[in-house]
Amino acid sequence: MQLTPVKSRISQILRNHHEFGNELVDKTFQRMFYLSAIAVPVTAAHVVIFSMLSVETEAQQNWRLGIIIYHSVMCLLFSLMILLTRPGRPKTLAPTARRLICTVSHAALLIAGVAVTAIDQLVTPSVTPFLVACTVAGVLFIVNPLAAVSLYSALFLLYSIALSFTQSDHTILVSNLVNGLTACSIAAGLSWLLWQQNIEALQQRNVIQRQQQKLLQSNRQLERLATRDELTGLVNRRMLQMLATEEQALMKRQGSSACLLLLDLDYFKNINDAYGHPAGDQLLQQLAPLLTQSVRGSDRVARWGGEEFGVLLRNTEPAQGLQVAENIRELIQQHRFELTDQNGSVIEIRMTASVGLAPLDAAEADMLGEAYRRADIALYDAKAGGRNRVVGSAL
Repeated sequence: MQLTPVKSRISQILRNHHEFGNELVDKTFQRMFYLSAIAVPVTAAHVVIFSMLSVETEAQQNWRLGIIIYHSVMCLLFSLMILLTRPGRPKTLAPTARRLICTVSHAALLIAGVAVTAIDQLVTPSVTPFLVACTVAGVLFIVNPLAAVSLYSALFLLYSIALSFTQSDHTILVSNLVNGLTACSIAAGLSWLLWQQNIEALQQRNVIQRQQQKLLQSNRQLERLATRDELTGLVNRRMLQMLATEEQALMKRQGSSACLLLLDLDYFKNINDAYGHPAGDQLLQQLAPLLTQSVRGSDRVARWGGEEFGVLLRNTEPAQGLQVAENIRELIQQHRFELTDQNGSVIEIRMTASVGLAPLDAAEADMLGEAYRRADIALYDAKAGGRNRVVGSAL
């Protein structure tokens, strides 16, 4: 039972590593680029300085040569790292290649710290290079805790073996080993903290993104509810008013014409009474695409209310509008609507519609309202004249 929290934590680390591993590698790439840009001139300066340094003993000569070789190699490696990690470069590399570059660079930095520290033991007991290498690696490379513990454990073993060859003083060796263990522990701790901070930041980002997506979807839903008829999916009266305002500005600018059709299904109440309101809703739902398909893509069909529909015909003269209205009337008359009645039986019915038409006058303040008033009068005349007909109204 005591191992359960440990297993749970390990599982969580592995899940986070799988989910965010590639992004953490990209972040590490950015850090590596800036570190390399600083390290190249620094290592080059070390080569120059130690090349000019005068030494006397053979041990000092070996030490100076080792330092020069070390910094020369590091200067070349950091230069290569700049090329591999320059901005934009990660996108051109496969995830596996990016991971490999990070792993090799991480290992090279730590091994180099071991190497130069071992070389320093020829003339000084200092382990500062190893401390610096561990600290830089801990704050530079974003490594998951499991990998960090394994890495720095192996590093300490390598460090211990390397120093045992170059440091002959047992007391100093023990002291340096203790310092090395401390450095590895600090580096592992820094690496863990860095990883945890980045994981939490990425998780928080994902939470914010999900919340933003939900908010966007909610806003879209609210916008749809505000501008669309829920039953038919057509624009509603409010949206048609907005579209008419835009059309009015266009008519004034271009001198174009437009018309409003007001369509009402004949004897629609009889459908609700005979077959139930759900059947009436089905009929309206089937009528909506029929109306949309009967006009141009630039025209707008709206559910005005109940069984009444409005059609905004853009760039249309009254004579053309009457022809469109007549086509719609004939299309509805010929169409067979399939409805399910209250008993679950499928029935097939035909419907007719009366249509009133009114041209739009861009000079009127309430253009759509005035057009609706005239189209409603024309629709009333169509109903009074026997229904299933089109009546136009003049300005």
